[in-house]
Amino acid sequence: MDLSLYQLLIAVFVVFVGALVQGMIGFGMAVVAAPILYIVAPSLVPGTLICMAMFLALLTVRKHRGALKLAEMKYAVAGRVPGSLLGACLLVVASREHMSLFMGGAVLLAVFASLFSVKIRATKISLFFAGVVSGVTGTTSSIGGPPVALVMQNESADRIRASMSIYFVFSSIISLIFLSAAGMLGLNDFKYALILVPPVLLGSKVASRVSHRIDQRVIRHALLVLCSIAGVSAIASGVR
Repeated sequence: MDLSLYQLLIAVFVVFVGALVQGMIGFGMAVVAAPILYIVAPSLVPGTLICMAMFLALLTVRKHRGALKLAEMKYAVAGRVPGSLLGACLLVVASREHMSLFMGGAVLLAVFASLFSVKIRATKISLFFAGVVSGVTGTTSSIGGPPVALVMQNESADRIRASMSIYFVFSSIISLIFLSAAGMLGLNDFKYALILVPPVLLGSKVASRVSHRIDQRVIRHALLVLCSIAGVSAIASGVR
């Protein structure tokens, strides 16, 4: 389905803000963008947004490749496979209202989890389980980062960004494969992904220039407020 100019302009702005946020704190584009896009331009979720997340992850991998350790993320990627399969099945059987409720709940759960410094070690089991949960939420709503980020939170900042980004690359490919098999991915998803590449590049570039000038606590608190509003809005849309 083709988008109106109004829908496209909102999508450009939301994707730009999401890329800006992810560039400054390491993840969060889908958390910011998915609930708003699902209300304004639902055809962009999850296919197009997953493509955007994969492209942004590739940029981050290139930037932080020195801190990258592929071995530890293979368990999370392995968990993503059954999780993505379950997520694709949910998309086939669930209504739009149910998906709005699920997406809003996933966002609010991510916000709630980020409020607490839960001490979770990055073990084979914890990474695999996080990958399964991430597969479900990532395939259904594009929001797959928080479960794995929670497990990786006690690592160094560069290592988190590098590990999360390489995970996003592989997990996005897995989700796109399952979405395609379920008939939920088409040429329009890739068309709008290409159209939305410029705001992703711009958001990433602006983030690299301003992130060191802004108090990270201010950014984090603003993100939590924005995500809470977006999550509540998605739930409200599902119960109408």
